[in-house]
Amino acid sequence: MKTTVYQDSISALLAIVGGITVFAKLESYSWWLIGSWKGALGVLAVLGLGMMLTNVQELLKLADGAAITEFSLWLVAATVTIASLFATTNKAEFLWSSAAIGVAWLAQFSHYLWHLLHTPPHHYSPAH
Repeated sequence: MKTTVYQDSISALLAIVGGITVFAKLESYSWWLIGSWKGALGVLAVLGLGMMLTNVQELLKLADGAAITEFSLWLVAATVTIASLFATTNKAEFLWSSAAIGVAWLAQFSHYLWHLLHTPPHHYSPAH
């Protein structure tokens, strides 16, 4: 897995902003862009796209079972979110889409952590 700490930090930051967006909408905050269910879902869709794009190179390789699962989860999240945006978006569709994006991101991040913790460090000896 070749994602960097920088890419995963961006992904985590986007996930935090997404969590704040979900919380704010469920608590009836009327911030700009999240005043309606469709607007809040549009914000989540953009954040979810950003999360997915931080790992798109690894995602498209489909190198192992975890990567295939991760790809499938992002595909489901995108499908649910796009379908909800084209429908009359309500609270239930917002929650389903939020959950799908959250699960896809958790799969992406846990895949990164698994590789980080189970890949032995490379030890290079300097040339003399």
